Amino acid sequence: MKLLSGVRNILLCATVVFGSGCASMSEHRDSNLEPNVRLDQLLALYQEARHDGSSCHEIHRAYSAVNDCERIQREVERLALEFPANERIAMTNAVMQFESGRFDKAQFTLDQLLTRPGPHPEAAILRSKIAMQDGNASRARVILEQEILLSPDYAELREALAATYYVEGKYKESRAALAAAGRLGASGWKMAYHEGLLREAKKDWAGACRFYLIAVDQKPDFREAVSRLVGLSEHDECRDVTERR
Repeated sequence: MKLLSGVRNILLCATVVFGSGCASMSEHRDSNLEPNVRLDQLLALYQEARHDGSSCHEIHRAYSAVNDCERIQREVERLALEFPANERIAMTNAVMQFESGRFDKAQFTLDQLLTRPGPHPEAAILRSKIAMQDGNASRARVILEQEILLSPDYAELREALAATYYVEGKYKESRAALAAAGRLGASGWKMAYHEGLLREAKKDWAGACRFYLIAVDQKPDFREAVSRLVGLSEHDECRDVTERR
């Protein structure tokens, strides 16, 4: 997800641009900086706030005006209103709304993005995730299928589509979508994990564990795959596979 990955990379890697942490939001808002620069500053502050405490929704350092994530999120929303045509700002706004649990707002923001001309694969993927959380796999599938017509070479769209088929019990279609994602360059650990889920659905415990182990080998911090392995450890076939490693 190129745009969403860009947002994630800034959240994870941005250097904090305000060393003292005591500037006010109004100073950032009133600056004459280009909107993407202003967004980068807010993302850097957001990452600092997330890093400083276990929750992003409390003021952990009361003396600081810039370390309250909710305040930063409001500034991103304000920036989105100020520059409604800026897709990067709109997508960042949606991601923050989603991460803070404001799913209705995120859904509205994403729906607005998806009405704009051109491809918006990151918006479609996040919007489909909200639909899946609501238990509406068919709605998620429609969103993804429509976006695939505009971005046919976007591997993550195929991965998300495979997930909708999996939830609906359409395992043949899910595997076909995964195969397409693989041809488009999807990460091996993701492919292995999804294949493990499909094997598990068929009660192929040994096959599922083999693929989960592949996923963990390629991405050791992949907690979902580790969790699946732990859950399947009650089956002798899975224990045999893991013990041979």
